[in-house]
Amino acid sequence: MRKLKITGLMTILCLLISCSMAFAQESRTISVDGTSVIKAMPDRATVNISIESTAKDAKEASAQNAIVMNKIQKDIMALAITKDNIKTTNYNLYPLYNRKDNGRQEITGYSVSNQITVTVDNIDIVGNVIDTAINAGANSVNSVEFSLKDPQSYKDKVLVQAINDAKRKADIIAKTLGKNVVNVVSVNSNNSYIEARTFNSMMYAKAADSAAVGASSPIQAGDISVKANVSIVFEIN
Repeated sequence: MRKLKITGLMTILCLLISCSMAFAQESRTISVDGTSVIKAMPDRATVNISIESTAKDAKEASAQNAIVMNKIQKDIMALAITKDNIKTTNYNLYPLYNRKDNGRQEITGYSVSNQITVTVDNIDIVGNVIDTAINAGANSVNSVEFSLKDPQSYKDKVLVQAINDAKRKADIIAKTLGKNVVNVVSVNSNNSYIEARTFNSMMYAKAADSAAVGASSPIQAGDISVKANVSIVFEIN
């Protein structure tokens, strides 16, 4: 019986020592956030263009729209843009109504809206693409979005810089406390992300109004920000 009591006490003592060591191990850590931002010049643009046609007959409205859209695409492809880089993103045909005095509605015609997205790998010709589409009959430039052809390489680079930033901060903190960073306990990456630049229809209209007559549409890409954030727990001694 005495031996069992001693064994039990030793077991409890070992557990307490283990817990104390674990607590001490946990207490010898520092948590640091690392951030990084890279500015990159875009090398790709996506232009969203649409044409809307109206006619009394649905078939006529559709035919008129098709003629204009075919011309738009043909003229854009003449700028060395392949057909694969032109995609239809929306097509809509709907009736137009007129409300009578008695409250009833009658169909007065039909409208067809056709929207395409053009991927431009040479951002120097974005203004020409817009001008070409408008001259061919497009009546709306919905947006221009600038992006990167190889976004992953930028994401990888900015993530490495964010990790190095976290390690640098950890080294400074540890050195100031008279300690050394000896290990990495955990890493939480919030993922790198890209802030794409979008030129919407209102911004385009304002720029076009301020441009000289006959000049190419003033589209300035600007820089794209690639950002990364990480949280790292370091062990110190």
